[in-house]
Amino acid sequence: MTNSPRPDFARVARLRGAEQGVIDEAARQGLIPEDIAHALTGPGVGDLLLFQGFDVVANLDALVGPRSGSVKVPRHLVDGDVPARMDVADAVQCAALYRRLLVRGTAAEQAALINRDVLLRLWPQRLAPQAVVQVWERRFLELTAP
Repeated sequence: MTNSPRPDFARVARLRGAEQGVIDEAARQGLIPEDIAHALTGPGVGDLLLFQGFDVVANLDALVGPRSGSVKVPRHLVDGDVPARMDVADAVQCAALYRRLLVRGTAAEQAALINRDVLLRLWPQRLAPQAVVQVWERRFLELTAP
């Protein structure tokens, strides 16, 4: 029986702490919005989100994406869950696309591909991790309305 290597949890904690320090400094320098920095350094944020960050549009009216039809998904967002083309009229495909855009899309991609009214309808499904949801809901109170 071979011994498997033991994870170095102390090293992981140091790396995570260092990344949180980088995020705090970037916010102090105005390189990222403070609300996003606060969300990324809060408890319970997963490593993927912490190390990649996320973006948010300036206002909901910027979300002028289509309500129906096939859209071309930006290459960096494509994988097994999100193919290169998606039908936004299909509720399941639309939710998957919006989920990906909220977590990994740029503000420009969000504006071009997310439709404001469709987002408001889908929002109760909790399309993103809690840190992302909190920033969107703090910026856009319409998302919290019943």
